[in-house]
Amino acid sequence: MPANDASRSPGRPRGGDSACRGRLLEAAMEAFARSGYDGASLRAIALAADCDVSMVAHYFGSKAELWRAMVDELAQRHQADRAEIARSLAEPGVALEARVRRGAGLLFDRIARQAPLARLLMREAAETGERATYVLTQLMQPNLELYRPLWEEAMDAGILGRSDVVVAHTALVGAIALVISMRVSIARLSGREMEVATLRDEFLDVLLRHGPQGASPAR
Repeated sequence: MPANDASRSPGRPRGGDSACRGRLLEAAMEAFARSGYDGASLRAIALAADCDVSMVAHYFGSKAELWRAMVDELAQRHQADRAEIARSLAEPGVALEARVRRGAGLLFDRIARQAPLARLLMREAAETGERATYVLTQLMQPNLELYRPLWEEAMDAGILGRSDVVVAHTALVGAIALVISMRVSIARLSGREMEVATLRDEFLDVLLRHGPQGASPAR
């Protein structure tokens, strides 16, 4: 009998511990991002979390509530460092182009650390209905509003091309997610190792060198 089963009393569900809920949320994020809502299996999520499937009902009640709790958890994580990021993006005495590079770099690093999140956003954003609306209001809209002042300032200064801020921000997030997902292929095509930090710096160089050249006159 495995050591972690030895102390379990008869009938006690596997994973009936205080950390099970958190593991279920992490496993759910990966499963929903990889397979979508309909394709994600509660049994597979529970197995990945080392919890009995009955723990899903115990903690969340249903698949729909597990999905919602996962989005809420992601929103709380983002809210935790929102004020610090806002200060960093508007830091006095730092040149605007440096703040734009910093902001795009922070976005890149966050998406790189949470690759399932990027896949989840891209998958759900393409859908319609209640789940898409919930992702929009809980995750996408707050992130957009955090970066909006910086992008608008950069467009006014000609550092970024003039466009709709929503389109620009969404395109940036999508481009980052795509580049990160293709890191192995990029390394093979370039013939050199491509660590995340190197990939980020190359991406930022392209973003900021292209921006002023492609900028439209301010409207």
